[in-house]
Amino acid sequence: MLGIANYSMKGPMQAIIAVVLFSALSVFLAPFGILVGAIIALVTLRISVTEGFKTLIWGVVSNVALTILISGNYFPAMISIIEYMLPIWLLAVVLRQTNSLALALQLAMVITGLSVVLFHMAVPNPVDWWVALFNQYVAPLFEASQIPFDAKLIPNLAEMVTMLIAIFMIILWFSILIIARWWQSELYNPGQFKIDFYQISLPKSTAYTAIVLAILGLVSGAEAGLVYDLSGIIIAGLMFQGIAIAHHTVATKELNKAWLVGLYILLFLFPQAMLILATIGLVDTWVDFRNRWENEEL
Repeated sequence: MLGIANYSMKGPMQAIIAVVLFSALSVFLAPFGILVGAIIALVTLRISVTEGFKTLIWGVVSNVALTILISGNYFPAMISIIEYMLPIWLLAVVLRQTNSLALALQLAMVITGLSVVLFHMAVPNPVDWWVALFNQYVAPLFEASQIPFDAKLIPNLAEMVTMLIAIFMIILWFSILIIARWWQSELYNPGQFKIDFYQISLPKSTAYTAIVLAILGLVSGAEAGLVYDLSGIIIAGLMFQGIAIAHHTVATKELNKAWLVGLYILLFLFPQAMLILATIGLVDTWVDFRNRWENEEL
């Protein structure tokens, strides 16, 4: 992956070639979109906002053109642009201007939060909307493939769809930005990425928002659809702060890196572990674990 970054940084034309190639490949294999977003972010961070935007445009044009050529429909390309192009460029602009991963993460949370609010305004009952989509598109596929499913569980699962998509987008966007920042560090300033990542600390406003949403959730109960979805966004953001604390702790205490491997395995097998990391991130807003560990080492 670092070789891709190195090639992209040889000049604006190389970056455009790389983005066009991977953007075209992402039409067939979506994971290639991660490289598209990372290259756009790297160009923005290393060269300029303008050059990053030019790279973005080339990625958009190549993806849209090939998608329409193959399927005759531009909608999948719009999903791709939202998934790993335009938001990544915006996050990279903020990171370039502020040199703060935390503020870039906060922007991802704000964009996602506004999107969730607009979705709830446009769709009065999101659960029924997701169930209708399932019955129209997914259920017939299951039935044709003779895959058994419990129709009674679908409404319960539909309650989580909006929140899960919001969490996925934050994790995807910020992870792509992290890849770009790591590339930048490895190529031009070795060791800087570790320092930047260790310092991730969301503003106190995020913690206060989390508390308010928790209280509203308790008061509203089952009717708190919007509150429930927004809570997922806060959890995803604070999770990254918890991960930064974990990495900093392992480095400061000189612990075995197997602790981090175990942490990521736990997150993969039990996504509920996000809540534990988010809680650590929330408490850190006032406790400041990293500063405490550093003072103990002195």
